Amino acid sequence: MDKFVAFLKGKWPLPLLPLLIIVAVILVLLIVLAVMRYRKKKQKEQNAQNPKPVPETEDDQAGSIPYCIGKLHEQGARDYQEDCFSVSPPEMYPTNGMLAVLADGMGGLENGDQVSQTAVSTMMNGFFTEHGAPMEILTNLLFAVNRSVNAMLGIHNIGRCGATLIAGLLKEGQFYYVCIGDSRICLYRDGALIQLNREHVYRNELLLRAINGEGTLEEARMHPKGAGLTSFVGMGQIKYLDLPAEPVEIRPKDRLILMSDGVYNALTREEISQALEMSAEQAVDALREMVTKKAWPGQDNYTAIILECM
Repeated sequence: MDKFVAFLKGKWPLPLLPLLIIVAVILVLLIVLAVMRYRKKKQKEQNAQNPKPVPETEDDQAGSIPYCIGKLHEQGARDYQEDCFSVSPPEMYPTNGMLAVLADGMGGLENGDQVSQTAVSTMMNGFFTEHGAPMEILTNLLFAVNRSVNAMLGIHNIGRCGATLIAGLLKEGQFYYVCIGDSRICLYRDGALIQLNREHVYRNELLLRAINGEGTLEEARMHPKGAGLTSFVGMGQIKYLDLPAEPVEIRPKDRLILMSDGVYNALTREEISQALEMSAEQAVDALREMVTKKAWPGQDNYTAIILECM
């Protein structure tokens, strides 16, 4: 009763004063937390109704390293174009990666242009729907290419038409590839031009025979038919296939070039390297100018795809 009277008179008992101060502080903190939660909820609702666009960066391409593409495609001194190439559209880069395909129809055989066109279109069209690990995708696409080309040729024309085929898939900073024939994929890094694939030509078989004691190494190197293809699309059952045990890890300033033999037969390694010191677009112009200046009689069709890693 005495405490109640003291309360009415405005006299606080000392034991109650600290307790009331603590309660007041807690109430203030609860009110502040409630206001902050309310504002945060409102902000989320506004963001959901009006989402901010996510800006696209160069890193949103086929990996963490941005790049540019250069394309060279010329007829040379031939009466018709048997090379064919394609590069996947940019909108596929963030999810599927970037696929580059090049096929070189075999001169001297019938309808080499049709084989190269069928090979490239089949591989590129399949890339739109194919899913899985990169090397699994490439081998699945190659299976489809072989089946499509053989079906187009028919049983009586298999082996009478053909084309080389190289394809490179750049995804998440890794480069994967498959190769059939003698078209080349090279990496230009730190001033060195490095060929990644092995060519499927008769000379390599002759060299192996010579190493095993059948003929001489000099005869193998100088054989007049040494450049003949031992594996190509259109032969029915493909004899040789070249693919890497591990993908190539791409670094900034790397250059990758996919090219038909019309390029590397016309130019030296030093000339190709000189061009690859430039940007992708400048390299294409430089290669074209160098091949044109050579003016080789019977210059083959020549095609190149250059990937410049920034």
